This record gives sequence, structure tokens and C-alpha cells, in this order.
Amino acid sequence: MIKIGTKVFTPHDIVLRDDAAHGKESFSHVETWYYDAMFDNGYSVVTLVNVIHVGMIGTVLTGLFIYKDAKLVGNIRNRVSYKHFYGSEKKPLIKLNGQQIIKGHVDEDTKTWNYQISMGDHKQGVDLELVKITKAWKGKTFLGNWLVIPRFKINGTIFLDGSAIDVSGEGYHDHNIYPLYVPLVNRGYQFGKIPVDLMNITWARVTKNRNNEEIIAVLNKGQEYMSINPRDICFTVESQIKDHGKLIPIAYRLNVKNDVLDLNVKIESLNFHHIKVPAINYWRHHVKYTGEIQIDSTQKKIDAVDIMEQLRFL
Repeated sequence: MIKIGTKVFTPHDIVLRDDAAHGKESFSHVETWYYDAMFDNGYSVVTLVNVIHVGMIGTVLTGLFIYKDAKLVGNIRNRVSYKHFYGSEKKPLIKLNGQQIIKGHVDEDTKTWNYQISMGDHKQGVDLELVKITKAWKGKTFLGNWLVIPRFKINGTIFLDGSAIDVSGEGYHDHNIYPLYVPLVNRGYQFGKIPVDLMNITWARVTKNRNNEEIIAVLNKGQEYMSINPRDICFTVESQIKDHGKLIPIAYRLNVKNDVLDLNVKIESLNFHHIKVPAINYWRHHVKYTGEIQIDSTQKKIDAVDIMEQLRFL
């Protein structure tokens, strides 16, 4: 059983500018834009841009990962100098070597938030259109600043081995900013989200050390969100295996019970792969969620597949 702290994560509303680059706000930091998508035809995708800089010196890591039925079938990982990075500080707009990777804007007529994600090429890559369908929020964790857009509708094209594959489905985005020293004072995190009809539960376990961690759960329902008090959360590891010299969980039980929400769900890894970068061990899982949820007087079964992350520093 995992001991849970008492600190309550406090989310706040965001504006589109919050998802822009923050390079001038500090002399050095790590900033990451992460997107994932689950498509109706069994494909899924993760794209990310990770910026690490000290002043004007740094590096930018990009990743594109394409999965079919939870198995990795294509990926592109690149590293470029920070001097070839452009990030607008007014809106989500990222370019590398002059090529647009991410663009976000608010539609003047519908007021919806729309994003375009383009990475790779027509041999292997993605070209996706995202429309926000849940309320976004931001808050502070042990790691730093965390901005979340829990659900998008997504349409577009995957390019794999020279073939164009039309896709549609739903996805998730977060944007993280934290100091360079974070790996020295934190052990890592586990993170996932549970889509239930038009609702969503975003959950995370952020570990500073053996006796100091925070458990986060945020419920999105319609255009509202609610943070769950960690006293109402029980997070249990049910099964573990050893991979790349580390013992990693592959099955969990997540329970939440309060006046609004009653959640009982099993989280079971279907497949995972390990990604090694300096000072970090990272596992990305496709997981199956099974269980029940009751919100107020409404009860629903949970039977969904989504993407989950585990990260350990040093």
C-alpha cells in the first residue's frame, strides 16, 4: 500500500497563452510539450518536444512514436541545437529549423481551441488536427508547473512506411516546466488518465523521496473540473516486474471515494517499452482500465485502453 500525503493539488483555469513557450521567464529550465492520441482503427501516437536550456545554450529533443494494437511500429527521435528552436511566447507555436511542429489558436467563430501537430514526413510522420473538448487547467506539483488539456477530438493522417493512414479518435496534451535541478531532488512520477464517456480522470503519483509524495486526481465533467483530496484516494500496486534493472509496476488498483465520486478501477499494462535518455529511465505503457465509477447518482462501467507513463530520475 502506498502512503499518500495530504497536500491537495489546486488546478486553475488557463488561457491559450499559458501553453506558449516560457523561455525568457527563467535563465534555465526544462520545458516539454506532450501529446498522445488513441485512434478508432487500433493505431495510437505520442509526439513530444522537450527543450533543455541554460541561457541561450541548450538542446531540443523531439520524439514521434507510432503504435498499432499497443505495439511500437514506428518512431523518430531527433536532437537539435537550441539556437534552431523557435517558440512563441504569445501562443502555442513551435518551429524547429524553420519547420512548424505545433500551432494552436482559438477559432474566432466557434471559440474552440484548435491545434495542428505535424512531425516527420510522408514516409514516416503525422499530420493531425486537434479540437479541445474539455476544460483545461494548470497547477504546481513537486516537479514544477503542469498544464493539462485532458481531451481532444483528433483527425488526421499517419504516414507509416510510405503509406498514408487516415485516423480519428481522441487525445490528451500536457505542458510541463520545471527547473534543471528537479532530477536531483525527485525520484520520478507515474501518470495516466481515464476517459469515461464525456468525463475524464487525470491521475498522477509524484515521488520526491520514500516519505514524501503527492497523489493527484482531477475529475473533468462537462466544462468543469474538480481536484480530489488525496485523503479520498487509495492507490495500490498489485503486480511488478523487473525491466532494465528496475522493478516497475504493471498492475494497479485506484480507488476514490467521497461525497461526489466513487471510483474502483484496475489499471493493467497491456504492453510497454523503455526509453532511455540521460539521467532518466522512462516506460510508456498502453494500459487497460476496468471497473466502475459513480458520480452523484450516475453509475457507469469502465472498459477503456489508454496510455500511461512511468519515469524515474537518475
